[in-house]
Amino acid sequence: MGGSRGRTAFLVALCGCAWLSLRPDARVEAWIDVGLAPARALAEALAPWRWMRLRSVRAAEAELAAKVDGEIAQRRALHEAERAAALPTEPQLSFGRRFVHAEVVGRRPEHFDQLEVRLDSATCDGIEPGMPVCSGDAYVGRVVEIDVPETGRAWIELATARRFAVGARIETDGTREEVRCVVGGLASMSRADSGRLFLSVTAPSARVLPQALARVDERLSPLARFAAEADGFRLGMPEPGGDGEWVLRPLVDFSSGLYQLCIVAPADIAREPDRELADELGDKRWAEARVISIGEPSARRDGFELALGSWQGAQDGAALVVGARLLGKIVHAGALSSDARRLGDPGGSVHALARIEGRAAPVVLGRIVSLGRDEEGALLFHWPAPLGIPGAAGERVRATLFTGAGEPLVPRGLLLGEAELPTGVGPHRVRVESADERFSIGHVRVRLGPPPPPDAKKQDPQATGEPESESDSEADSEADSEPKERKP
Repeated sequence: MGGSRGRTAFLVALCGCAWLSLRPDARVEAWIDVGLAPARALAEALAPWRWMRLRSVRAAEAELAAKVDGEIAQRRALHEAERAAALPTEPQLSFGRRFVHAEVVGRRPEHFDQLEVRLDSATCDGIEPGMPVCSGDAYVGRVVEIDVPETGRAWIELATARRFAVGARIETDGTREEVRCVVGGLASMSRADSGRLFLSVTAPSARVLPQALARVDERLSPLARFAAEADGFRLGMPEPGGDGEWVLRPLVDFSSGLYQLCIVAPADIAREPDRELADELGDKRWAEARVISIGEPSARRDGFELALGSWQGAQDGAALVVGARLLGKIVHAGALSSDARRLGDPGGSVHALARIEGRAAPVVLGRIVSLGRDEEGALLFHWPAPLGIPGAAGERVRATLFTGAGEPLVPRGLLLGEAELPTGVGPHRVRVESADERFSIGHVRVRLGPPPPPDAKKQDPQATGEPESESDSEADSEADSEPKERKP
């Protein structure tokens, strides 16, 4: 009888585990983590490798600590170069305008074509919806929403949004009449997997568009309040889109290459002076975590476990930092511990930019995806490079890679390593030489999420019973992220 009951209990437990593997429940997983905590602590205390590797851990951490000051100086220089690159270089684009620096925080969850940004200004005073946004000489979109002034946050709608439209003119050599059109929304020939996005061109004043630069021109629109501030910024180059249609190849990577932007405001708007954003490495949103196990069942994976869980503030996607270097990210935050992956774990990704030797402006790489490590331990990444780096065919340039902006839990400017980048449009395979030791790290710093606002429940439509607006609905966000289908 006892054996029958044991087999029955085993089968029930097996079925329960199979069910949870198909339909994970966060509450059940949290209680399992709590129940197994004593066994984990005992195994950690009795593990002999912990004492054997203590000397190598101390040596590696001391070596990395000695490099921190130089890496922080690199981060500061990178940030200043990014701010300078976000400003227009053409003199006519700077005249009669005021530029407010903004750093991209991430995409709006319910609207992928909107970016959340943090302003360098102390408040949002003077910033209004409808103001144009640029990245250097390139036109990016418009301000659509501003948070309460104390937060210094705003939301920008990109030119890729389905309902976005902006007037444009195409430069000519003076021998033919100026060509006008309307630009906005994704063209149907765009391919998200390769990162090649094209903007739709509608209502052109000519059947054949000249192969010349398209610029913003909203002088004919009586509803464009900030037409003077947007006029003249670059949109892209026209290309045939098939079936007699035309598309515009943008000058920036809209999918994952927008990090530092500028809001363009009239010069006569009075507002507080700009201030530089505080360095994220120095704020209080960090927690020290101990590495409690290293290695994965598969030899191809590169991960470890941390003694820090969601009950202590850990979140999925949080950056793991040693000094000023990005070591990896948390992929699953349990109740008391978290599963982490290094940069060498295949399939992981990060937003990146490069400082190329001999060039003042940083080069945006966009999202790069890890392919693992080579025989020498160097990191391998897949780089779509939809815009590429200008240069001769087969040329390679030496660069230092850092993290870009756009990931809420990954600070900007963290060092990734050294690489030789190929020029030209991708995709490319990039080899990054990283100085971190794979198995000699005992502690890491974990990036924590921002605290929830005190009135979060008041602002939640479900909590207040208020209906969601059309722009916040799921159906609208799906429609805005789809390419614009156009018929001849």
